[in-house]
Amino acid sequence: MAKYKEIQGFAVQNFSQDPVPTVAGWTSGGNLPAATFGLAGAGTQTAGLGFGGSTGPSNGITTTVEYDGSTWASGGAMGTGRYLLGGAGIQTAALAFGGLVPGNSNATEEYNGSSWTAGGNLGTARQKIQGCGIQTAGLAFGGAEPAASDKTEEYDGSSWTAGGALGTARHSFGGAGTQTAGLGFGGYTAPNPTSNATEEYDGSSWTAGGNLNTGRREVTGDGLQTAALAFGGNGASGATEQYDGSSWTAKTSLSTGRDRLGGAGTSTLSLAFGGKTPPVSNATEEYAEYLEPNTFQNDGQVFYNDTEKKFKLTAATLVGSWATSGALATARRGLASGVGSPQSASLAFGGATGPTTYVNSTEEYDGASWSAGGNMGTARQNLAGAGIQTSGLASFGDNGSALTNTEEYDGSSWTAGGSGSTARQFIMGCGTQTAGLSFGGETGPGPVTNATEEYDGSSWTAGGNLTAATRLAGSTGIQTAGLCIGGLAPSRTANSLHYDGSSWTAGGSLNAALQSSAAGGTQTSALSFGGNTGSYTAASEAYNGTTWSVDGSMNTARTQLSGSSPRTASLAFGGEITPGAVSALTEDYTEAGAKVIEDIDVT
Repeated sequence: MAKYKEIQGFAVQNFSQDPVPTVAGWTSGGNLPAATFGLAGAGTQTAGLGFGGSTGPSNGITTTVEYDGSTWASGGAMGTGRYLLGGAGIQTAALAFGGLVPGNSNATEEYNGSSWTAGGNLGTARQKIQGCGIQTAGLAFGGAEPAASDKTEEYDGSSWTAGGALGTARHSFGGAGTQTAGLGFGGYTAPNPTSNATEEYDGSSWTAGGNLNTGRREVTGDGLQTAALAFGGNGASGATEQYDGSSWTAKTSLSTGRDRLGGAGTSTLSLAFGGKTPPVSNATEEYAEYLEPNTFQNDGQVFYNDTEKKFKLTAATLVGSWATSGALATARRGLASGVGSPQSASLAFGGATGPTTYVNSTEEYDGASWSAGGNMGTARQNLAGAGIQTSGLASFGDNGSALTNTEEYDGSSWTAGGSGSTARQFIMGCGTQTAGLSFGGETGPGPVTNATEEYDGSSWTAGGNLTAATRLAGSTGIQTAGLCIGGLAPSRTANSLHYDGSSWTAGGSLNAALQSSAAGGTQTSALSFGGNTGSYTAASEAYNGTTWSVDGSMNTARTQLSGSSPRTASLAFGGEITPGAVSALTEDYTEAGAKVIEDIDVT
């Protein structure tokens, strides 16, 4: 098979930075089962979730639908039918709150991928509310009480507490980001019915950001505080804008302009569904943005012909870049993290500074630098980590011998939790403090196990076994949607495994057999980085739930490092850079730029 270089005489370029996109816009996806407006969304473009909404003048519905990248399927029904509600999280761990029942609701519900259960009620019932974050670290802000509200509330997985008030009370607006890096834009801000104002949240207070180019209410958005997408709005607007952390840039408009629609995904891979045009719509559109070298056409499928063959260059795919950030105070390897933490609120704990020098220190990251947190009760390395910065979980590990200890972090100090059933080291972990998952590891030194245990906030119970005994794998996800990446089973492997809350099944294969890597993201949108492929590596691979693709490399190769979520804004820290040399390096990942895949002979 001929390659592009053989045809044109030079190689395809790779881009690690973010030049002006040459291909971007909305294309049609699979229609919703029913035309719906005022629904909430969560998840990604290939694993989206829509819930609640209305199919008529004022009928709040309990419907949940799940998107696989092409079609919608029914999910578990909500306990309370409502519309104009807020949402957060991912397809297998979503959060629904507030809305109109009719009558303003304060109800919160949590979705596990199949069914909804009641969570803690909002402090203030509201409709036309906005939200962002994850199920265990959600943010709800604004809304109508019935007057426009400036209230912010933060969710910890069980209850809401008051946060900093919006600078301007508003409802019917868009939102994106995380609990500690939220974004609100547009909306109704009396007496202005179509605001263009943007506000940014830092975990305690809101400040003004760059204004939208098109002021509007009933707008939808997704992404992060520094990489958001706004689309739709009143008057059946199709306007689409992208935010870079300081200013908004106009992008290709929706094919079908509408308001009060649902949204999910990122600023470069987004999903828009439902809404009112009028009438009520069932349309789904997918936004994609990628780049190509300027020698190519701009349609993403460039053809070159010779006398006998035709060659098709596959579409470019998004890749990311890594930048060095503030170093850990204590260089270490074999440390753990709150894998569900956002990049701007990460947590590092445990590890070792030498062969037998074990660490009990905790450090907290604010997006630029690390500061000391409370020490663990037991110094250890090669442990499992879970949770977030204000609700962390440390379990198992070793300090000369394998341990069963579990400790829980509240944002300032660690307390003892329930012990595991079997002492283990080189173990993997993910999930939350009240729904943790640990799997594999050594019971030794020596014997490797396939055991899985699940934590409920007080005790561990047995889960389904790994398909093979494994240690030193990467891990991310949640208790009901865990991901095991590579590892030693018993030799280095390229396998990935999916956990559904009861059993493990095979996922896509990595491009390189790997051990001792770190990971961020979810089961269907993950990033694996660093580790050992036979030598220490800086390589990253991105996962969409089915296929792994080579991504942007870190600046420094290392193994036995740790990291945190989400996939599009992961954080890598610590590790070993050469045998015996531990590291304090921190690197943050930004999804930007593009890489072109190999050209394929389609003759």
